[in-house]
Amino acid sequence: MSVRLSDAPWLVNASVRAVFEAIAVEGDAARVVGGAVRNALLGEPVGDIDIATTAEPVTVAARARAAGLKAIPTGIDHGTITVVSDGIPYEVTTLREDVETFGRHAVVRFSRDWAADAARRDFTMNALYVDPDGAIHDPTGVGHADCLARRVRFIGDPGARIAEDYLRILRFFRFHAHYGSGAIDEAGLSAVIAARDGLRKLSAERIGHEMLKILPAPHAVETVEAMAETGIIEIVAGGVMRLEDFAHLDHLTEFAPEARDAVLRLAALTCFVEEDVERLSDRLRLSNAQQKRMADALAASHGFSAVLDDLAVREKLYRLGHHTAIDAALLAWCRDEAGPEDQGWRRLVITLRNADMPAFPVAGRDLLALGMKPGPQVGEQLRAIEAHWISSGFTLSRTELLDGIGVEPGSPRGSGAGG
Repeated sequence: MSVRLSDAPWLVNASVRAVFEAIAVEGDAARVVGGAVRNALLGEPVGDIDIATTAEPVTVAARARAAGLKAIPTGIDHGTITVVSDGIPYEVTTLREDVETFGRHAVVRFSRDWAADAARRDFTMNALYVDPDGAIHDPTGVGHADCLARRVRFIGDPGARIAEDYLRILRFFRFHAHYGSGAIDEAGLSAVIAARDGLRKLSAERIGHEMLKILPAPHAVETVEAMAETGIIEIVAGGVMRLEDFAHLDHLTEFAPEARDAVLRLAALTCFVEEDVERLSDRLRLSNAQQKRMADALAASHGFSAVLDDLAVREKLYRLGHHTAIDAALLAWCRDEAGPEDQGWRRLVITLRNADMPAFPVAGRDLLALGMKPGPQVGEQLRAIEAHWISSGFTLSRTELLDGIGVEPGSPRGSGAGG
C-alpha cells in the first residue's frame, strides 16, 4: 500500500519514537494500530496511541526498561505492557491469534502473523497498522477503503465476531454513530439482530459504558432509531424510549452545546418520571452523581417554560445552580413543540448561562448575633427573610433584610422580616 502517514505529528514526536526504538530491534517490528490510524485517515482527533509488536511481553518490558522507559505489566497475561515515555502511556500488545474462542474468554497464543492479529479484531477500519516510517498496512485488504468511505463493517463473519464478545453489538452501533456515513451495514445489522439476546449476558457496567459513548455521537439520532427498530434499546434500557424528544434535543446542539452531554441525552431519551431514573441507573450501573443529575434535571424541568419572566428565571438559577438549571431548561425545551429557533427558549438559556447566581446575604449567625435563641425558629426566620429577598428581585441588602427584625435578647424569634 502506497498511502503513508509520515507527517502525522503523533507519529514523529520524540515520545513515541523512543518506544519504537526500544522495541523494534533484533528482528522484531512495532506498528501503531487501531484508533490512531483510523482517526488520522478520517481527519478526527487522535487520542491514545496503541502499538502492536511481534516482540513478546516479557521482551517488551525488558527492552523498555533497558532504554530508560517505564514498563507496567497492566495486561501481561493478554500480551499488553504499558510503556511510559516522557510521561505518556502507550499500550504495547504482542500480536495474537485465536486458538479457541468462547465468548470474551478466547484462548490465544502470541504470534508474529500480522494478518492473524488483524483477523481477530472487530471492524475493518480498526485493523489498520502504520510503521514508524508512516507506511500503512491493511491485512484485511478492505480496511483502508472502508475507513475512507466511513463504512463500519465486521471483519469476516459478523456473527462469529459478535459471538466472541456480545459487547460488539453495541460497539457496532457506537462506531457507526461516531464514524459511519450512509446506511448501516446490512450484514452487520442482521447479525446483531440475530445475536441481540446475548446482550443479556453482559454486565451492566459494560453496557452503560458503551451507551454513554453512543448518545453524544454526531450520528446518534439515526443510530438510536436503528437500535430501537431492532429491539436493542429495549433490551439495554427497558421501558419506552422518547425518540422524538431525543431528536429534538439533538437539534438544539448548534445553539446549545450543553445538549450534547451524554447524561442529559440519556434523560431525554429514557426518563418520564423519577422511577425511570432509578430503573435506568440500576440497569446501566450509573454513578450516584449521574443518577442525581438526571433526577434533579427531570424534577426541575417541569417548572420551566419559554415565558418565564426575569425574576422567575433568576429564582430558578438561585435554587438550582447554573448546571442543573440549564439541564432542566433544555429537557423542557426538547419536550415542547417549539423548535431550536424559538426566541423565548433561547432567551431563557442565554439568561441562565450569563446571569450571576444570587447569593443570599443573611446567615443564621446574623440572627444569633441579634439575640435570637438557637433552635428551629432560626431556620423559619431565615426562610421568611429569604422569601422577602427573592420577592424584592434579589435586590435587598443584608442590612435592609435585618433592619427592623427587632429580636429581644434570649427571645425565640423576632417580629419577622420587615416591609
